[in-house]
Amino acid sequence: MINAAMQSDWIETPDLELPCGAITPLQQHPTYGAACSSLGARARFMVLRGPQGGAARGAVQVLLRRWPLLGEAALVSRGPVWAPDVAPDVQRAGLHALLEQLRAGFRVVSVTPECCAGEDPMDGSGWLTSVTPCFLARLDLAKPLDQLRAELHRKWRYRLGLSERSDLRLRHVPMPADPGHWLLQAEARQSRARGYRNLPAAFVPAWVRAGGPGAARLFVANLGGAPVAGMVFLLHGQGASYHIAWTGPDGRRTDAHRRLLWSAIEWLQTRGVKTLDLDRFDTEITPDLARFKLGTGAQAVQLGATRISAPFSRLFAERKKPTPKPARGGAACA
Repeated sequence: MINAAMQSDWIETPDLELPCGAITPLQQHPTYGAACSSLGARARFMVLRGPQGGAARGAVQVLLRRWPLLGEAALVSRGPVWAPDVAPDVQRAGLHALLEQLRAGFRVVSVTPECCAGEDPMDGSGWLTSVTPCFLARLDLAKPLDQLRAELHRKWRYRLGLSERSDLRLRHVPMPADPGHWLLQAEARQSRARGYRNLPAAFVPAWVRAGGPGAARLFVANLGGAPVAGMVFLLHGQGASYHIAWTGPDGRRTDAHRRLLWSAIEWLQTRGVKTLDLDRFDTEITPDLARFKLGTGAQAVQLGATRISAPFSRLFAERKKPTPKPARGGAACA
């Protein structure tokens, strides 16, 4: 375990130097930065080394976006990424050092950190809480496939079996960089109808252009020759993320989403993926979706609150509030 202090300054680098052995969240992968840069943001890469330099102990991708009246804002989402042997107290100190450096160069700094040893590393910081903590469903794909199947919730596994005996036909291919792709259009209509927000449809083509044809995988269920459900997964190193999904009436009737997700789990394992993020969930607002995600055997993982430092924000900073329980879910996350 690394407990000794690392060098105090984060150093800007031309590329993202991820620590060896780290599993990188979507928002900290270089493909994410490149995709966002093509959509109008800028990405800045920084590294923290040991006392004598050498290999990266921590690395971070900072997105820079221009905010009206306030200028360029520095956004840190789910970072920094740490080497596996860096101790929690060192991670907390490193995050705070990073944010102080960013505050020296930007009027607006926003951070949504991963929890550190089960705690929000920004608790007690005095920063303004702009978005309460959220929960993600995270599935460990390092387990054997038969164990993953056994750990499915009993009802989830039963309905998967029914779907496997249906007339659904599945296929999966690299997701094309086509902004007019039928699944992107169908999901956009679905999000408007249900009133939820997602990244813009242009993000997926930007991701594919930045990461290449192997960076995103499209899974489709067909019935009678027509698509009835689809899912897109984004690949980022040893991690992958369930990004968007759509289903029609026939897809819901045949539990196509269970079949697609299980097919994706099988395929991702063959690609060496160790962790699958199933995105955020809320047991109060969308209880059915929460049950679907957690029914896979995924664990509830809490992120820290989204906090902001901006002109006058300290005047409105909230006092520390009790951490919400995983059973309730979080309101939103950045």
